[in-house]
Amino acid sequence: MSLDNKKNRLIGSGKLELNVRKNIRYLMDEAGMIEAELARQTGIPQTTINRVLLGETLDPRATTLVSISKFFGVTVDQLIGHLPFNKNPIEGAYHPTNKVAWSMIPIVDWDIVRAWVFQREKFIPSSHNDWITTERGVSELSFALRTLPQMEPRFKKGSTIIVDPKQKYKDGNFVVVSCNGATPTVRKITLDGDDVYFSRLYSSDNPSLKQKMDEIIGTIVETRINES
Repeated sequence: MSLDNKKNRLIGSGKLELNVRKNIRYLMDEAGMIEAELARQTGIPQTTINRVLLGETLDPRATTLVSISKFFGVTVDQLIGHLPFNKNPIEGAYHPTNKVAWSMIPIVDWDIVRAWVFQREKFIPSSHNDWITTERGVSELSFALRTLPQMEPRFKKGSTIIVDPKQKYKDGNFVVVSCNGATPTVRKITLDGDDVYFSRLYSSDNPSLKQKMDEIIGTIVETRINES
């Protein structure tokens, strides 16, 4: 039976809208996700998601259902209530029924990076709307930053980096660092015995030795490239 036929049968019984709304809400709750993040991750307008969750869309577009089902690692049949959910989501997809495997991370501004590590409790779904998900094992202090123009071409314009303050840096890693209290920036780490050196992304200058007032805020553990 085609997707349209399944949808029409459920529409006729009045169950499609209820099933979709209930199942999407269930998946979002399991993931600890808000509408804004689901919209960002799937590319679906947030207004569309809001209408579906409010029951204002009796016949959601097939493209909407496909995008949401792929994101959550379920089938469209499961999303519309034609089949029950199972505990073995599609490989490579996000799987909210196994929340320990992925995390929600806030995307913060560069000027509050230093405060973030010490004010984690201020960033909760109800007060922060910009989040990113990762399946990488990261600490609760992790945060994300949008790359800056001066970070090109090593970090593509508009991309997002995920930073973990609890991840021990290694030789050759990129870190977010505040040098002598200045605005945080990205540096490459070079280790020489117990000494730590910082290298600018693009400079002929020799690496500089880490000073007492320099603060390594966190290690960059993942980069999300903006393909647009």
